[in-house]
Amino acid sequence: MGRWTGPWMRRPSFWWVAMPKRAEALWRRILGDEPGPAWLGALRAGATVASGLYGAGVWLNNTAFELGFKPSRCLHVPVIGVGNLAVGGTGKTPLTMAVVRALQELGLPAGVISRGYGRQGKQPLLVSDGERILANVDQAGDEPLLLARRLGVPVAVGASRYQAGLLLLKRCGARVLVGDDLLQHRALYRDLNLVALDAADPLAGECLLPRGRLREGPGALKRANAVVLTRVRDAAQARRAQESLAWRLGNKPVFACRYVLEGLEDAKGRALEDESWQGEPVYAFCGLARPESFRQSLRQAGLTVLGLESFGDHHRFTIDELAGLWGRAQTLSARALVCSGKDAVRLPAGLPGDIPVWSTRLALEFLEGPRALPRLLGHALAGWRGAA
Repeated sequence: MGRWTGPWMRRPSFWWVAMPKRAEALWRRILGDEPGPAWLGALRAGATVASGLYGAGVWLNNTAFELGFKPSRCLHVPVIGVGNLAVGGTGKTPLTMAVVRALQELGLPAGVISRGYGRQGKQPLLVSDGERILANVDQAGDEPLLLARRLGVPVAVGASRYQAGLLLLKRCGARVLVGDDLLQHRALYRDLNLVALDAADPLAGECLLPRGRLREGPGALKRANAVVLTRVRDAAQARRAQESLAWRLGNKPVFACRYVLEGLEDAKGRALEDESWQGEPVYAFCGLARPESFRQSLRQAGLTVLGLESFGDHHRFTIDELAGLWGRAQTLSARALVCSGKDAVRLPAGLPGDIPVWSTRLALEFLEGPRALPRLLGHALAGWRGAA
């Protein structure tokens, strides 16, 4: 597979702009089809026109790469891309973690490259050398910082993933690179493209931004080497999703996985003993694209969720906001506030010790078994001289 055992396909780069909560709520109304006032119909009509223009831009960009007018640059090590089709959270970050851990299981050194959404600056930056965290959330972005903390591997960010990869390899040595959110970034060649799709709605209504949630159309799946269905409830749902995608994917492998809560951490990143939080009443908050999914994961883990407050995606929390949350939580007799791991890296410095904040550690459980992902990666990298 890939440069090492055969040709893989490649692709471009678009990014999701996190909106303030009110703007996000309005956009979700535009996405819907329920009746509304005349101004909403006008906005939907305008969004439909904009979707057509956006789609034309996507097509032109992709065509430029396919005809060779724009180059895809190669690094001298294998690159595995993790991406998706739709905005709004399909589990790319947990899948990136799973890929890195599978590489480690295979005995292969790994590193992560990312754009670093929301970071200050565009120049490449080494977030972690695998031993030390070298940047804060403003410099790195929340997802790269979370990956650096959880994985203990080198992480680099940059608008150019090629330049970020060069920096990481120069500073930390040769290793397999895993590109977070890389499907639309065609400027960097990948040896393996993994695409995460939500099992409940794999093609997200098949409508492009801004009238829909797709970054690009379902035809982009031709660049996927394997698809990972995320947020799977059960095997029946996974089977229905696989059947709906079969004619688009042919014989490409499709895996199915669900989130599992590995545990909780306190505000200092220390793991909590299971018996200290199982069944405890908590007040949840998050700045995620899908807050209800977060609430459900907490309940499935055995926590009693007394309430949930949602902020805009990638929201930077303040001490005053957390004090207000804790005040409301105390009126409900909550033991602690709880947020996602991605939210935890956006908590303010100097958080008072009398505000208990827990954060989640999520992992992926594959319905095909724990060896499914390592087998795929081992086959893809079998021709690389650094492979085990």
